[in-house]
Amino acid sequence: MVDLMTSSFSRIRKGTTVLCLLTLLALMLAASGCTQSASQQQQNVPLPVTATQTDSTHILITYPGNTETINLLELEATITDSAGKTQTKSIGDRHSTTPLKFGATLPLTGSFSGNDHLLVTGYFIEGSQKLVLDTTL
Repeated sequence: MVDLMTSSFSRIRKGTTVLCLLTLLALMLAASGCTQSASQQQQNVPLPVTATQTDSTHILITYPGNTETINLLELEATITDSAGKTQTKSIGDRHSTTPLKFGATLPLTGSFSGNDHLLVTGYFIEGSQKLVLDTTL
């Protein structure tokens, strides 16, 4: 009689353990699937700003626009050239109520022959600001 009870208890315990492990595995698979699709969505969103160095004295910042930046009012670019000289220029107006047009450009002129660090900050209609580009040209 004792062997019968021990055998039944052992089967129930093994079944419970297997069920818990399967549940844990299912949760892990679901969680990894969720994070994978989220990072893939981020990769599909184009950068809201691009920078092109046309020669050693000119850099052109372009705002092609995307659905995440339709409320962008102003772009402010700060570039530090390889000699340490910094300049800041902007396009648009953060105090305006009219969003910046897709395709807007901002030319920068200077001595850009080495590693030049460019930061572009976007100012949005709801009052927020976001670093939209941080690159070295």
